[in-house]
Amino acid sequence: MVLRGLFKPHKNKTYDYTPRYYNARKERLENLMKAKEAKSDEDYIKGYRRKTFREDWRTKKSQSMDVNRRLRLMVIVIFLFIFAYAAMKYGKLDFLL
Repeated sequence: MVLRGLFKPHKNKTYDYTPRYYNARKERLENLMKAKEAKSDEDYIKGYRRKTFREDWRTKKSQSMDVNRRLRLMVIVIFLFIFAYAAMKYGKLDFLL
């Protein structure tokens, strides 16, 4: 008989909760919060504009940094090619050409 209880899966315990009292303070606070949210939509739009301005500034900054990186890379590659050509031409490395 004990073995049957060992392999039997346990079921979750459930209960039905019904509130027994009315919380007037909580209801009043919820109403005040709803009124405040409706009133602060304009403030939210201002904050949203500030946020989008900040994000736009960051994306423009990162794009300009990408352009600067590419330009710097191109200049370095050009100087390396010029240096390699000069080294082969005037450094008696003609066998590489």
